[in-house]
Amino acid sequence: IFQTIIQYVFFYIGLANVTGVNGSIINGAGGLIAIIIACIIRQEKFTSKKILGSLIGFIGVIIACFSQGKIGGFKITGEGFVLISALSYAISSICLKKFSIKESPVCLSGYQFILGGLVMVGIALCCGGKLTTISVEGVILLAYLSLLSAIAYTLWGQLLKFNPVSKVAVYSFMIPIAGSFLSAVFLNEWESINWILGVALLLVSVGIFIVNFNYHKKDNLKT
Repeated sequence: IFQTIIQYVFFYIGLANVTGVNGSIINGAGGLIAIIIACIIRQEKFTSKKILGSLIGFIGVIIACFSQGKIGGFKITGEGFVLISALSYAISSICLKKFSIKESPVCLSGYQFILGGLVMVGIALCCGGKLTTISVEGVILLAYLSLLSAIAYTLWGQLLKFNPVSKVAVYSFMIPIAGSFLSAVFLNEWESINWILGVALLLVSVGIFIVNFNYHKKDNLKT
């Protein structure tokens, strides 16, 4: 439900209504939310570094969201849906950390993709959805995305199995940094790259550094 259905449905609908840059950066908020939830449910301890780093990173996400002068233009079906996707991603990370203690992260990833994918296909067919254009390029792209997701989530699950959520989730803040420049290159969104976005990305980077700097497992894990 959380790692496939909710996350992908809301992410791709939302991404269709925002720029690639803003979508990538808002989606990166999932790392912040995961850290906060892990501490709230007492899976880990609250520390001043986690709080400070999360706040700085989240400020960066907010600034980036409105870096193109879109203040007041927040859309539920755009930025709102991407934020819902980020929340779902955060919850899925917490669940994966919990269940991977006794189960294989590889099997967990496989089951959630298969079951979640079947549910999404079923919903799409019931709503009249269909692929209007099928091409060799499209099939190759679909295969690439499937392989990318399978590898990424399997590695993500392995990392969560042996490390605290906060130590792993903090690196998801790199998504907006990479996504911003890749969107500019491949989607020709160079006008989205400005000094305000630079400040936002700097804050996100500082948040990563603060949360992860001099990390001591024994001081952060809830035992």
